[in-house]
Amino acid sequence: MVASSFLAITMLRKLGAFCLGVTSLLLTLLLSTPPPASADVILHAFDWSYATVAERAPDIAAAGYGAVLVTPPLKSPITRRCRWYQRYQPQDFRVISNCDGDKESFVAMIDALTEVGVLTYADVVVNHMANERNASTTFPGASALAEYGDDLDYWEQQRLYGDLDEGLFSPQDFHAPNCIRNYGNRLEVIKGRICGGGNDPGLPDLRDTVPDDNWVLNQRRQYVRALYELGVRGFRLDAAKHMPNGAIRYFIPDDIAKRTQIFAEIITTGGVGDNEYNLFLEPYLRELPVEFDAYDFPLLNAIKQAFSLGQPLSDIAQPYETGNALESQRAVTVVTTHDIPYNDGFRYLIMDPTDEDLAYAYIMGRDGGTPMVFDDGTTAEPPFGQIDNGRWQGVWTCDRILRMIRFHNQMQGTSMEVLHADQCSLLWRRGEEGIVAINKCGEPHTITVDTQFKFKWHHPYQDVLSDDSSMEISGPEHTFQVPGRSAQMWIAAEP
Repeated sequence: MVASSFLAITMLRKLGAFCLGVTSLLLTLLLSTPPPASADVILHAFDWSYATVAERAPDIAAAGYGAVLVTPPLKSPITRRCRWYQRYQPQDFRVISNCDGDKESFVAMIDALTEVGVLTYADVVVNHMANERNASTTFPGASALAEYGDDLDYWEQQRLYGDLDEGLFSPQDFHAPNCIRNYGNRLEVIKGRICGGGNDPGLPDLRDTVPDDNWVLNQRRQYVRALYELGVRGFRLDAAKHMPNGAIRYFIPDDIAKRTQIFAEIITTGGVGDNEYNLFLEPYLRELPVEFDAYDFPLLNAIKQAFSLGQPLSDIAQPYETGNALESQRAVTVVTTHDIPYNDGFRYLIMDPTDEDLAYAYIMGRDGGTPMVFDDGTTAEPPFGQIDNGRWQGVWTCDRILRMIRFHNQMQGTSMEVLHADQCSLLWRRGEEGIVAINKCGEPHTITVDTQFKFKWHHPYQDVLSDDSSMEISGPEHTFQVPGRSAQMWIAAEP
């Protein structure tokens, strides 16, 4: 990246005080080369329309993202307010029609992303159906079928699979209408409904636990294959803890599992030894093949704790060894997800904005997992629309995020060795090519490390997070000066 170009960026935006907005033109100037083959960072374009993703495809590629996770491609309620959670209330798997687009715009988006070398990932919501029509368990319902019949040409264009003259699910395809009351009971979590408070009847839970009764599973399987055939190359499994692992294994065909990235949303409060980990995430990882990944909530919880007041940052120096991170090849690493700010029960995981910035440096700088960047495209008003004053809007093109992605992509395939860890700071190397230093505390920190056979001597390194002059390591020891509440990500200059 050209330093003089960075000097042109003058307007601060939020991620805390760290995020610099980048215009499309400037983004193109800064990142004019195509993303490397090693680019794998996932942009979670939460509640972006398919048309918006398509429009921004060149900038997404230029920023170094490898994939974009988009709104669930199915039929869900379209209302005047179009609240975000409506996307997670399916009415029909066989067609795409929701507040963010239809099949035609979905295909146009895939084409736009494919043209610039970026993969399309779909948020797959198949555990339950919508809470509507007086808690009906007939889907998509008589009025929807009549709507299909009244405009055959349009709905045929939005069809993924199946016969739209017929219904999809009827009452026998659902579990009994019981809300989950005890999330420590695995069977109840699988067979019960996800409910809100009061008299909410909850989301009708599809019956996928009966041996040799595979109507529901076959619909899911046809749905996933139809998306794959359109060009989808990754699947986020929403509410995965609410489905039997055998059901997940069945509706993701082997050939698709081997050619795509599959990852489950299984929220836990910790790693090895945590009750939720033992009940849900550990069995998922053990019972399903290695192609089935998951959000690394053990690591996210460890990061949140390590950045908390009084907790040592050294706790996340070797998180896998302490049971606080998933295996590298099965982890999607996150700093926040849409569930965290938008659901009261998970808001405890929201970080201070500065800590969040440093946590992004941590997951982008380490060797392990596929990092995801959460960007909030919701435009509806609170309490069911955009939240926290739009704190996560525009994160995808934040100047510091772009620089971190550059470091991550360039360090792909290099080894990692932690050289220093204490209460306030971490420092590790990525082969001889990269160095990451993080200081969570308020005061500057001095870190002296052994450099023999670890770095390039008498060779310039540039911190990609700043425009500071380059650094050279010239002896068997080197002392790094890391300002308070900051991160450094050094890359060896090209010879």
